[in-house]
Amino acid sequence: MKRLMLLPLLTLFLVSALHAQPTAIRAGRLVDVERGVSLPNQIILIEDGEITALGDDVDIPDDARVIDLSASVVLPGLFDAHTHMAMTTVPARDFGRYYFTTLLEPTPYRAIQGVTNARSMLESGFTTIRDVGNAGNYADTDLRRAIEEGWIPGPTILNSGRIIAPYGGQFRLQPEKKDLAEPEYFFADTIDEIRKAVRENIHFGATVIKLVVDNQPYIYSEEDIRAAVDEAGRVGLKVAAHAYTDESVTNAVRAGVASIEHGTFLSNETLALMKERGVYLVGTDFPESYSPGRYAERIDRLRRAYEVGAPIAFGTDVTYYREGWTRGSLTLEFLDSFIEAGIPPVDILRMMTINAARLLGVEQDRGSLAVGKAADLIAVDGDPLTDSGALRNVHFVMKAGSVYKEANRFVWETPVKIGQ
Repeated sequence: MKRLMLLPLLTLFLVSALHAQPTAIRAGRLVDVERGVSLPNQIILIEDGEITALGDDVDIPDDARVIDLSASVVLPGLFDAHTHMAMTTVPARDFGRYYFTTLLEPTPYRAIQGVTNARSMLESGFTTIRDVGNAGNYADTDLRRAIEEGWIPGPTILNSGRIIAPYGGQFRLQPEKKDLAEPEYFFADTIDEIRKAVRENIHFGATVIKLVVDNQPYIYSEEDIRAAVDEAGRVGLKVAAHAYTDESVTNAVRAGVASIEHGTFLSNETLALMKERGVYLVGTDFPESYSPGRYAERIDRLRRAYEVGAPIAFGTDVTYYREGWTRGSLTLEFLDSFIEAGIPPVDILRMMTINAARLLGVEQDRGSLAVGKAADLIAVDGDPLTDSGALRNVHFVMKAGSVYKEANRFVWETPVKIGQ
């Protein structure tokens, strides 16, 4: 009995010792995403999950664990600012399946999907994501908590809970089954209902608020959206607005949202307004393999947004499954759209790192590699500053100082943090 009682104490001691040991990474080249340069022969010293020293003359402590990436390019972990971990539709391209998923798959089942998708994203180099709804009854909150508490591997997640929308959400309902779109969506049609929906989402663990502005003939007004922005802002949360047209996007931008999701049909004037107000475009620009009929249209808008100077963050909206692909590899396929739009690799990388970090409000902790920031980093063989394709082959992943992938093999060092 005494031996059994000592086991938890011994485990706690070993875990504490593991975290106390510093880690030193020898990087062949280290990417500075802010300046758009890579520095040779850098050493990154990490303690308790944070970068404590960085440079070419850092002294490595005698007791440090040394990771040799001297043949690789090391850069910050990637971001996806628009994704849905708890939704996987089969087959790909069948949008009708999206409706069946919300009706036939219960929240616990979708949370299990989220476990697999989150691991895949991390394994592909995405150390931070923004999960913007379509998670049933708060499967996204439970997924985030499980990752934070060390039960499962996955990226750092900001999650939106239930999507707030005018009646109907993104569905076309019928009068005999009026409630089929809930809890997938939170219907709110008055200022008071919008404020209540924001509060309820916060209560149940949302860390960002998502609005659907314009999937119905009726759209949210500037005043409606401002109510959500104000209510979320009381506790420091940002609002992401799903919107397609100039009118709906203008309402959202003037109301103070942080980002426009999709924004497919935008004029240069509206993109210029987004630049003026510092509102990010998260265009979810699908690759040609998914939506060939609208590919040219999306690429044109992405190119124009870049030329106008609207702030852009990488986000995908992947919810589909394709045989032989993972959620991570499907997400990286979206690089094709940015390349096709003529965006230079250095700016694509910024959209996937520091730009997205600023949008999510985590730039003090993540998005670039610097002393005091979380040790979220990845390694590739090629140069992502000149070839975005290098990002498709991440062979090393570290998040908050813990190694999750090494030499193309997934490993997991993070202990469960029960009681912490």
